[in-house]
Amino acid sequence: MSKTTTFFDEEIGAVIWEISGVANMHYFKTVSEITHLLREKHNSIKQINSIKNMSSLSDEIQVFIKNEFFEMAKKSGLKYFAFVIPECDKGQLSMNIANNGAAQKWDMEIEYFSNKQEAVAWLNSK
Repeated sequence: MSKTTTFFDEEIGAVIWEISGVANMHYFKTVSEITHLLREKHNSIKQINSIKNMSSLSDEIQVFIKNEFFEMAKKSGLKYFAFVIPECDKGQLSMNIANNGAAQKWDMEIEYFSNKQEAVAWLNSK
């Protein structure tokens, strides 16, 4: 079961998406659309995906991320994307597969961090 929270953080001017557990495709897609709407509403070009406690992404979600998520993210203005990486190996592998080549293809900066404080510091420098 997955637990997901998404909100706009006024202090850093970024959308924060926190995911733990195993994500469900329908829920993942719905929340990803909310992140795009939040960035558009707040004219934000920054996002943090805090997935430290995420177990893994299904093959279906990985395909969605590669084929749809990043395109929507680019259209909604995403330029700086920080990830707080999963602690488990399966989660890291899922993240790497889903994000492979995205920075170059979609012309955005993607960085990976071990904690949220490092991710916030990086976004604040942008």
